[in-house]
Amino acid sequence: MNTFVKNYWSLYVDFLEDFEKLNYKGFSLSYLFCHFYSVVINNNILLNQLYDENIGRLLKNQVKDRKEVQVKFNTFIQLHTKNPSKEKKQGKVVIHVDKLLRFPNKTFTAYFNPSNTIILNSGKNSKNKLKKNSATTIYGINNIPIEYLQHYAVDNGKAVKKAQNQARGLCKGYKKHLLYNDEQFQNMFLIQISHIINCIEEITNFLDRVSVSCIVVSTTHSYINRILALVAAKKGIPTVCIQHGIIANEFGYLPKVATIDAVYGDFEVDWYKKKGVPVESLEVTGHPRFDELFNRSTISRIKFNQQLSLDTNKKTLMVTVRENYDMDKWRVLIKTIINKYEMNIVIKDYPGKETNTLLKEFPFVHSTKNYQLYDILPNVDAVVTYPSTVGLEAMLADKPVFILDNADTANLNNRHERLSTTSSLINNPGYSDYYNALKGMVHHNPEKLGELIVKYFQDTKWECETKKKKDEFLNYVYPNFSLSGKRLKKLIDRLTSQYPKYR
Repeated sequence: MNTFVKNYWSLYVDFLEDFEKLNYKGFSLSYLFCHFYSVVINNNILLNQLYDENIGRLLKNQVKDRKEVQVKFNTFIQLHTKNPSKEKKQGKVVIHVDKLLRFPNKTFTAYFNPSNTIILNSGKNSKNKLKKNSATTIYGINNIPIEYLQHYAVDNGKAVKKAQNQARGLCKGYKKHLLYNDEQFQNMFLIQISHIINCIEEITNFLDRVSVSCIVVSTTHSYINRILALVAAKKGIPTVCIQHGIIANEFGYLPKVATIDAVYGDFEVDWYKKKGVPVESLEVTGHPRFDELFNRSTISRIKFNQQLSLDTNKKTLMVTVRENYDMDKWRVLIKTIINKYEMNIVIKDYPGKETNTLLKEFPFVHSTKNYQLYDILPNVDAVVTYPSTVGLEAMLADKPVFILDNADTANLNNRHERLSTTSSLINNPGYSDYYNALKGMVHHNPEKLGELIVKYFQDTKWECETKKKKDEFLNYVYPNFSLSGKRLKKLIDRLTSQYPKYR
């Protein structure tokens, strides 16, 4: 671990322990606080302090191995885990649908029977977007009933106020602390305490009134999903956490909380094992949204080229950017490519904006407009991206992928600029090296990477080599191309019929 990562996890363990007595209905609220990393990256002073080796001496805990964090959480989870009861086996499968789940409609239709499935919505009841089949029940995809957590809310004003006052008192007890005395942190903490307590009540009431056999969530790094997993564990109900994106950095995936984490491939199994996660709590299922890469009807290349005004006689490269992050690097890469090889370049901007700085600077660069990623991929010849899930998706669509990475780790311990405004995750100190196995197709120098991309289109031998690297990489990170939705359904069936094996 570099200095930043050691200090970050040490600070996190300090936080868990310092606020452990802040309790509601048996749950230490510090373990339910999410997402701790956002506290760090939005605090410039703290962010830079964590790169300082001397800061570690001010922390109570000195985390030397990430396993220490997971072991601490494993103990906490075990304290709140009850052996499953026979009655729960006959309950409903609950799927918490949020912006990270991203299940295609076909997944719900093919694998989840409306008679034994519930869609759980933690947002407000938006009847105008749903089909109302009766006076009391709202139905969603494939006529699956929808339950709203807000319907199980109760007045928790006194409990919230008591917990918030206790939190204020604890913060005051840590004078001149590098985090606890920060006003922004305190405000965020107090607001989330309110949300957490209300959510504990809503989820407890929901699970008391509805017979549930299993719960599916997208991540346990939102407080709602984490509370779902822990309250479910307390009632003997297993949870499945679907991996929502590649593990580009560790801060969004540790600690692991759900009964089973359904992951993409062997990379994640090996990665989690090194972090202290029991291998029996991991299952390789892939993700149902990737199933659409294998059976989605696509737009023709002719139509695609016409609508984007592309030259049909040229190869097409898709460049994936994240808003206006790292524009200097992308600018160099595009200039390098165009100076050496004539091709179409299209920009796919996450999270989907239609305008981008590069489009204004380079008139020959085109926007992908409102095209969905899975409609774009069949109609391009190669993809270059920062370390994101798009790279994996493009390879699953059988496209060569090049990664603009930051292999220069020598400066990771130095003073760092604010991540949230100056750069994407290619400079993240907790980067997992996910794409490093694609040797020769990953580079931190945009000029060098641009030359590698041009070489792919000019050198047949290099083209064959990149295909070989891609296939070897996929064999490790996504080894099973069978339908993920089907594999997930089998996992849920096994969990709901053989609980003891997973507890």
